[in-house]
Amino acid sequence: MTDIGDADLVGRAHREVFGDVRPASTMVQVSALVRPEMKVEIEVYAIIDEA
Repeated sequence: MTDIGDADLVGRAHREVFGDVRPASTMVQVSALVRPEMKVEIEVYAIIDEA
């Protein structure tokens, strides 16, 4: 995120989306993202079991 002061807001959004599921996550502050209007970057990996 570009402003660590938004950590509570980002954490609240995370809880709303994931509920009781607690995926590993890390919050860090960066000076900027690719586009100035972006405030939060989310990187996701998923495994789909086709069995």
